Formats: sequence, C-alpha cells, structure tokens
Amino acid sequence: MVQDEVRWLLEAIKTNWPAAWPTDENGDPVQARIHRNEPEVLETGERTLERELTKWNAIGATLNNREPTPVGDEYNHRVETTVSIRFEGMTSQSGEFGHIDSSDHFEKLVRYAQHAIAQERSYPTVEDVDDDPIGSVAYHTISPPENEEDLSVEDEDYFRRDWEHRFIGYANQP
Repeated sequence: MVQDEVRWLLEAIKTNWPAAWPTDENGDPVQARIHRNEPEVLETGERTLERELTKWNAIGATLNNREPTPVGDEYNHRVETTVSIRFEGMTSQSGEFGHIDSSDHFEKLVRYAQHAIAQERSYPTVEDVDDDPIGSVAYHTISPPENEEDLSVEDEDYFRRDWEHRFIGYANQP
C-alpha cells in the first residue's frame, strides 16, 4: 500500500469532527469528503470530483506538492508534502436546498474541519511506513492552516474556503 496523505487527512476530519457528522432529517449524511486525486467520494464510493451542493456540503482534498530536501551526508531527505483543501456548500436560507444556514454557520463548519486536522498535528501516522519503505515518509508535524482564502460569493448563496496543510517529516530510505 502506498502512503496516501489525502485519504488520511479526509479520514482524520471525520474521525475527529468535534460534533455529530452533519445529517438531514432522515439521518443521511449531507457532508461529503472527496479525494480529488482518485477521484472518489468517501461517503458513497462514487468515482467523481463533484457533489451536488444543494444536497451535500463538500470537503475536497488533493495532493498539491511534495518537496524532498537532502539532509546530512547520506541519502536522507526532509520531505514537505502539501495537501490543499476546499470546503464548499450552498445556503439553506429562503427555501434554498443547501445545508449551510449562514456565514457564521459556514465559519463554524470550517473551524470544525480545521480543528479535526489539528488533533493530529504532531506525529501523524499516515499509513504504515513499513508497508512499502521506498519513498514513504515518517511525518512528525502537520502545519496549521496556511494560504487560507475565503472565496464565498456575497449575496450569491455559495460558500467556499480553500486552505493548505503541510505534512513535514523524513523519507524512509532503506
């Protein structure tokens, strides 16, 4: 199995979500995690990059960059892997069909996602580095949110926030 930082991060968001995972009145989930490199919706197994935002809030993540830097006098590398996250949804106000009540509610959901990731900020175990020692990384830190940008459209009922996290560690060189 190859190390998959994106899947790990999306799993951590749901596992560490500080409240009940958002559902509709029937108990069905209304928040989907999307592995944008696969593409796959983790809640359904469906192979797509998109969700209908009138039915789902979407938390998508993608591997943005992996940068190895040589350290020492052997074949050791310090590695920074950047994962980009996009959280988006539609308003439920005025009879709309989205699941976000207000800009304050959206801010709360974004903070919940960021808090869930922060729970793993030191010594994250991203898969088992011994499964495939070639190129796997033993991470020791996840950065706080970086390059955060609010791309919500005012008065358009669309909410979107993008940000990144850097995974920092050392490559496991056999």
